[in-house]
Amino acid sequence: MAETDIKGYSSAEKLNKMDVDLIDVTTTCDTSGTDNNDVLFDYVEIPNAVSVLGGSAIIQSIQVLDEDDVGTTLDLVFQTDNTSLGTVDAAVTITDANARDILGSVSVSNYFDGDTWQMATKTNIGLVVKAASTTRSIYVAGVNRNGGSVTHTVNGIKLRIGVVKD
Repeated sequence: MAETDIKGYSSAEKLNKMDVDLIDVTTTCDTSGTDNNDVLFDYVEIPNAVSVLGGSAIIQSIQVLDEDDVGTTLDLVFQTDNTSLGTVDAAVTITDANARDILGSVSVSNYFDGDTWQMATKTNIGLVVKAASTTRSIYVAGVNRNGGSVTHTVNGIKLRIGVVKD
């Protein structure tokens, strides 16, 4: 049976020690159009996603700001390193061995339509992630699930990721 070791902290001390943070990430998209089920943007760093080297965190919320006003339905794929998910505007080609470092994925599709932009929010995610032993960062890539081709400017998709750090 697994036993949780909170390393000598009382429950209240451990909960008070946890840090909540919002981390902004700017992606790099292909500007010529990305087909359905193709990589929209390859892995980009989420710096300081965890508190200590090799630490863990819980991704609790994600906001996608689509400054291009497209409203792209997408899958966000989280990984411990920046091994390529695949070529941007091509099918996912990550190897089985590298896929073992994938921490999970989150689908985003519920957009609020602004005047010249759209924004989607996903809450109560609860995805536990863990950084590689030499870093405090994790990585995120995006896959177009819009059902057709979408065109974005190079930095038209911005992410705001809410994490609870260990």
